[in-house]
Amino acid sequence: MCEQAPLYVLRHGETEWNREGRIQGARDSALTERGRTQAAAMGPALATELECSPGPTIFLRSPLGRTRETSVIVGRSLGLDPSSWRDDRRLAEFCYGDWEGLTWPEIEAERPRAYAGWRADPEAFMAPAGESHLDLQWRSASVLSDIARSAIRTVIVGHGVSGAVLRGLYLGLDARAGLALKKPQDAFFRLQDGGEVAIGADHDHADRAA
Repeated sequence: MCEQAPLYVLRHGETEWNREGRIQGARDSALTERGRTQAAAMGPALATELECSPGPTIFLRSPLGRTRETSVIVGRSLGLDPSSWRDDRRLAEFCYGDWEGLTWPEIEAERPRAYAGWRADPEAFMAPAGESHLDLQWRSASVLSDIARSAIRTVIVGHGVSGAVLRGLYLGLDARAGLALKKPQDAFFRLQDGGEVAIGADHDHADRAA
């Protein structure tokens, strides 16, 4: 049996709304200086990984601004032309609808224990005017299927929740366990042969604001 081509999953650097604890979802906010530093630090680590086994690589990213900026910063360490990145709407962050731009305490002032309820039963969760967790699983599975068919090493720059769901599907986890995966902004993951390896700095940090 041939070894699978590795899949690298990165999250965008810290944003202004991450720092404020605000939910971004399909909306956007700019990277902070710390976020740009995080992206710049991931670049050399990814370059080292890719140099270990030179070959063709597909570079995918969410089309949102925070992922686009992160990808360009990371790509500098790879000597990558920014046009090498391919936007894929299926990699966009989970859409929280009317809750985007709010903090969880602001949401829970009207809907107590909303965050705990989401964590306890992700598949039943849907924010007002948002998407369902099943919708997110479907588009994540579609990306994984395309990557598997290509059999080409792939790098993804995505988001906290959508990235965790994609990794969870790859690892065969249920929705709750996938959502609980770490979501660092200063480290990334190599997925290969059914397993996952974290690469980079401290990855114990996971922002609640995706």
